[in-house]
Amino acid sequence: MALRDNKTLLFLILLGFSFLLFGRILNNEFWTAIEYEFLARSLEGAPGDEIGVRTLEAHPFVHFFHRLEYLFFGDKPAGYYLLNIFIHAVNAFLLYLLIFIILRDFGIAFMSASLFAFAVGNYGKEVMYAAGVSGILMHAVFILTVLFYVMNETRSKGRLFSLWFLATLVLFTLSLVNRFAFLSGMGVLLAYNVFFRRERQGRRVLAGPLLILLLYGGLLTSFQWQQFREVTTSYPAGWGLGFAVHNFLGNVPSYLVHMVYPIHYTELVEEGSAIARVYSWSGWIRPLTALIIFSYMAYGFVFGNTALRFFIAWAVMTILPFCFFYLPGDWINTKYLYLASAGFCLVLATGTMKMLRVLSGRGWRRLVPLLIPAGFVLLSGFLVTRLDRAYEERARLPETQQLKARFLELKRESLERAR
Repeated sequence: MALRDNKTLLFLILLGFSFLLFGRILNNEFWTAIEYEFLARSLEGAPGDEIGVRTLEAHPFVHFFHRLEYLFFGDKPAGYYLLNIFIHAVNAFLLYLLIFIILRDFGIAFMSASLFAFAVGNYGKEVMYAAGVSGILMHAVFILTVLFYVMNETRSKGRLFSLWFLATLVLFTLSLVNRFAFLSGMGVLLAYNVFFRRERQGRRVLAGPLLILLLYGGLLTSFQWQQFREVTTSYPAGWGLGFAVHNFLGNVPSYLVHMVYPIHYTELVEEGSAIARVYSWSGWIRPLTALIIFSYMAYGFVFGNTALRFFIAWAVMTILPFCFFYLPGDWINTKYLYLASAGFCLVLATGTMKMLRVLSGRGWRRLVPLLIPAGFVLLSGFLVTRLDRAYEERARLPETQQLKARFLELKRESLERAR
């Protein structure tokens, strides 16, 4: 049986890649305030603010999921990290299915999914802390929504009364737990309708299914308008429209560049280290990288096939909503790259596979294009290893230990109340 026909083996390979990269985190402790806050909120009868921090106002579904996790794993971090790795592998497998259904190209689909499993483009932050599971799970829902929408458009000819569209509607509703999922989701689905019109038998871009999702999602998202306005709370006093536009336009290339050049000012940039030396060159590396990225995107839109255009649009559409956030200094929130990196992996895999096929029959020279994705995999492994060490050190900090002690105190009080 060919590998493409053995879905179980494919998933196990992607799961193996995920464990190869992230297996090191299974012995880590909790290291963020948000993790201890979720643990405290999962205790029976414990108010959410007793941990002493107010890091989030998450959706009730997210709190429910974390309480469910707590029932299984308690305060043992390994279980949470194990689940993160498993769901990450599921996301890689779903990405493989989506790309294969669209392209019918096993090589590109498998390489894209493999690169995603190795966290190329996002470099693993979302997987490496326990509270990241809600984001990883929502990304699985997002990919499934697009997958079922594509199935409805191709197999059910865009019918409203079909099981594929019903599944799309249910998953689309779940994806709105993430307040920005509506904007990203509608952008990606709109891009699919634009670029795959022939596969959709020439139906209008704003045909029935997409129009219904647009109206339905807009209605549900309107109830979260206050949460959208909270984005501006990080803006400096007296900000105006000019600042908001400048901030947005500056963040777009920053996020795209970070998928290729993932170095910004964090604890990894230690004085005198090799990373610090590379970081010192950022002033010319970033503009050059941005120029290459935007040039390639323009080239892909003009000369590329529909799938390449779609996944370039995917990478851009999935970061645009987060570009409204104001991020001071040189720091960016790399967890927002998790979903966008799927588009980056597809673009990278497409270019690699095309070069491999052009060089077919050239002996060892045909393997030269593999150096590019292999380089990104090694880069991802290097960064995950360094991040793992940094997070272990952060778990040992006095302020983190104080959070742990406060949680254990709350746990004892909760157990005493339950007696």
